[in-house]
Amino acid sequence: MSYTGLIEINIICIAVLLITLLQFKESVLRHLEERILGFTIIDTIIYIVLSTVTKMLYMIHVQNDLYGHNQKICVVYAIMYSLSLISSLLLGQLWFSFIFLRIRKSVYSYKHLFPLFSTPSIIGIFICIGISIYGFTNDCHATTLQFRRLLPFLIGLNLLYIIATMVIGIQNAIAQKNSTNRKEAIYLSFIAFIPSFSCILQYFIPDIPLTDPIFALTLLHVYVTLLKYRITSDPLTNVNNRIRLIDYLQYITQHQDPSKRLFILVMEVDYFRAIVRKFGYDMADNVIADLAAFFKRQCRERRGFLARTAENQFSIIMESNELSEIESFCQKLIRECERDGMQANMNTWKVSFSIHYADISNISSSNISKIFNEAKKNCYKPETPAPKE
Repeated sequence: MSYTGLIEINIICIAVLLITLLQFKESVLRHLEERILGFTIIDTIIYIVLSTVTKMLYMIHVQNDLYGHNQKICVVYAIMYSLSLISSLLLGQLWFSFIFLRIRKSVYSYKHLFPLFSTPSIIGIFICIGISIYGFTNDCHATTLQFRRLLPFLIGLNLLYIIATMVIGIQNAIAQKNSTNRKEAIYLSFIAFIPSFSCILQYFIPDIPLTDPIFALTLLHVYVTLLKYRITSDPLTNVNNRIRLIDYLQYITQHQDPSKRLFILVMEVDYFRAIVRKFGYDMADNVIADLAAFFKRQCRERRGFLARTAENQFSIIMESNELSEIESFCQKLIRECERDGMQANMNTWKVSFSIHYADISNISSSNISKIFNEAKKNCYKPETPAPKE
């Protein structure tokens, strides 16, 4: 393939990645795993540029028998080839880091295990540096031969990251009770096999540019998937949001068990503005996050669908035979909340919430305002009296 065509293909790949990175800019500043995904996109751009320059040097100078007359070109070629392989090794480590942080949600564990996570890429980097030094005294053809001999081993180092990613992803998917989270874990576990497989094909078909466009398209697909997840998920609590609640209502009303009734519970944190004034926004966020985790635990047994539907409001959709079952569940929520560990964080101020409910079996799922208005008519538990400040 001519280097003109190669440049055109890779310019398109870089443009796609830059557009993705610019759109991703705001979220890159928030969570560590999203910043790492941003670094992955940047590293992919660097890899594409380096691999393009390397292939051009090889095609122009090696294929035209100029390598014997210009040793400087061979040295540059060896360095560029080495850097392109190093950037591809870092892609494997960055991808594993992104999945680890997204699934495990533990920055401490990641920092503690970082030396272990870095070992395969460090080994590969030293190998690449060694071959680049070899290129200082040998021609481009001999240097390329050395790289190709060790390329399967370097690909194997990257596969270690892919396999490790798959293992933690499958473990997380098995542990998930929520089908949406389970699908995301499985998706993130296996999507990296596509660019990895392209690297293997590229080894056997070196003249056709496969890795660069496949890397770019894969990252674009991952970004779009995460964007969709972010649109339907609350960023603070990682539970479903109002948009996802509407989608679920449309689904469940079409697949509802005809022998059961469909109920909604609406819980609002008592005196939330007072919590913000007394303890600050950070503590208020902690209260919301703790309550989300609490409601998650309570919903598992009843297979309830939990969503955060306002700043200080959560909603649960569940099927039940009788209203008495819903009342029993409400009693359990009140009882368990009073003795939950989150109460220790607020000293004398106890976290509590009001509960409203409604039978929504015969209400249109697209009319979410009517559903919430109906719930306001039925109060199971009013606001708890505000504690003395």
